[in-house]
Amino acid sequence: MNANRRGRRARLATALLVVFGLTAAACGDDDDTSTEAEDTAAVSETTAAGAAETTAAGTEAPDGTEAPDGTAAAGGINLEEAAAIVEEFSVRPTVIPNTAPIEGEIPTGKSIYFISCGAPACEAEIPILQEAADILEWELTAISTDPTKPEQITAAWDRVVNEAPDAVLYTATPRSQVATQFDAAVANGTVPIACCTTDPPEDGLAYVISTPEQTGELGSIIAAWVVNDAAGEPAHSLYLDLPDFPILSALRTDYEASLGELCEPCTNDVIEFGLTDLATASDQVVSYLRSNPDVKYVIQSTDSTFSLPAALEAAGLEDIRIFGEGPTSATLADIDAGRQAGTMAFAFWEVMFSMMDAAARTFVGQELEFPAPPNWILTAGNFPTGVDTFPLVEDVVEQYTALWGK
Repeated sequence: MNANRRGRRARLATALLVVFGLTAAACGDDDDTSTEAEDTAAVSETTAAGAAETTAAGTEAPDGTEAPDGTAAAGGINLEEAAAIVEEFSVRPTVIPNTAPIEGEIPTGKSIYFISCGAPACEAEIPILQEAADILEWELTAISTDPTKPEQITAAWDRVVNEAPDAVLYTATPRSQVATQFDAAVANGTVPIACCTTDPPEDGLAYVISTPEQTGELGSIIAAWVVNDAAGEPAHSLYLDLPDFPILSALRTDYEASLGELCEPCTNDVIEFGLTDLATASDQVVSYLRSNPDVKYVIQSTDSTFSLPAALEAAGLEDIRIFGEGPTSATLADIDAGRQAGTMAFAFWEVMFSMMDAAARTFVGQELEFPAPPNWILTAGNFPTGVDTFPLVEDVVEQYTALWGK
């Protein structure tokens, strides 16, 4: 187990001690789509290997002997730890990511550009950034793009270079994709601030939130939810991956690793979708589930791209438990109606306000904080209804306004 995962596992063990985009087309009902699914998407199976780690001393292993360092869960399934993780992250967060007040007066009149990745989740970030810009008395310019057209990303960065704003915020774009424009923007004095990217904050990139490690934490929590929901039975899941967004690979890696650590007999299959495959994604998933009836859990790497409940219902696959992350308003409606089991909330307000906080700290010359966004498991009945997106921390705006001295 690597050092980052050991750190995450240590935090999860501590929790036990305190007891705690783009929408895929609706599917057809054609049994002959299984060949198409195998031809157009890469499918792999991973057996969750390795015994589940132990956390509570003094209990017996399956063979009746006392485990020397903790619980040897029955059948290799550590249900107790999974339940503790789920309990911890089912509670609504109350604290914003940043904690240190801004030292000195934040300058007004700054020009901030935001390059949206184009998916519905990214577009939903624009009004949140505008709310923060209004508080800080900055001018926000949002540039929307189409994630299936890389040339639009390049054009957006060309505009940043030509117009030289004080800072540019962006999501999900690898730095290597716009390396020339990125370096030119930095040379112009523009401060780049990123979300949801695998690039580290170095060589001109001032700030990154929703890093691979932070995104991977979501995968660990989702794995715990699956194990807990399966209630002691070996779960077989299907993970829907989008390799075009490299940040999501961290979520998949940690999901598979944590599933193996919590549940030795659990298994996971993977379908990788390219952005051009999304029109037939639902058909492919339906076909795969029909061919693999033992799969009872579908994990969506992002809810803003996949939309499966209607497709599975139309296909008569009503015993499949869907869980994702980054929900849209449609996702929340599906959860509220029982068509999707749950999701990991994306901390829209907390992430966007933290990015603006990083810009403010840069402008006053203050050392940056690099906090993780809060996590919250959403299931039917535990989240506000009637809204498209909502803050995880209910008074996030008030807390940041105080932090900024506004």
